[in-house]
Amino acid sequence: MYATKTNGNFGLRMTANKAGCQYDKDNYRDLEKRYSNVETYIKQIANGKIHNLIVNGPPGVGKTYSVENYLNKYAQGKYKVVKGHMTPLSLYGNLYLHRDENSVLVLDDIDSVFKKIEGVNLLKAAIDTSAVRKISWESTSPLKGTNIPDSFEFKGSVILISNIGFNGRTKGDLSAHLDALKDRSYKLVIADGSKESCFKQVCFMVSKKNLLGDFKLSKKQEFAILQYIEDNLEKLDKISLRTAVKLAQLIAINAKDWQCMADSGLLNETEE
Repeated sequence: MYATKTNGNFGLRMTANKAGCQYDKDNYRDLEKRYSNVETYIKQIANGKIHNLIVNGPPGVGKTYSVENYLNKYAQGKYKVVKGHMTPLSLYGNLYLHRDENSVLVLDDIDSVFKKIEGVNLLKAAIDTSAVRKISWESTSPLKGTNIPDSFEFKGSVILISNIGFNGRTKGDLSAHLDALKDRSYKLVIADGSKESCFKQVCFMVSKKNLLGDFKLSKKQEFAILQYIEDNLEKLDKISLRTAVKLAQLIAINAKDWQCMADSGLLNETEE
């Protein structure tokens, strides 16, 4: 016996059977296209045909996961993914180290770069559309002892992964500079910020991209995770890939009572 259930919020069809809850892959065509676009651009960056890309979307929808996977697949030169804090001087140094053709520098949610005009200006120079991209460091901050010149030609590529600043909601003095980055770069939007969109993203990454492969779960367990998230869509503060990963961790710890642990450890979380 099979029973079909349709969720009106985001059009996912689930078919319940002995194996659990099957999330119909045909409903992911829009996401397949979006990730195919990311792959296409990353491939062209690796080939040196494109020199910049902005990957935008809410937190935890697979932006970094996809960019790193495709770089691992296609990169022909060296690449580096930087997360956390970065000063303008450090940005300048990293751009210099990745100045050669086919080199790629990925900045993953580096908010500190956008908080200083110097950092934004360096990025503007790096992703400029002119035939020759020249980057200069004119500052009292010393470069002595670093073996880095105060000016160089940049032939590498830059990928910006961000959930802020590129969605039209940026306020303050930096908005014009962020618009200048958009004007110089290609931009791909992975998803919007609604819970429904984020949940569909999680379903896609679990069922189509093997997000939880390292946990060695059965299909029934993976579908149980997706069903748990859907059942508690309004009780969870955030819906992201991390939600599925945390639930998989609980199953690995206690396959029998993982839902009880999730009820107390996830549903009661508050946004920081």
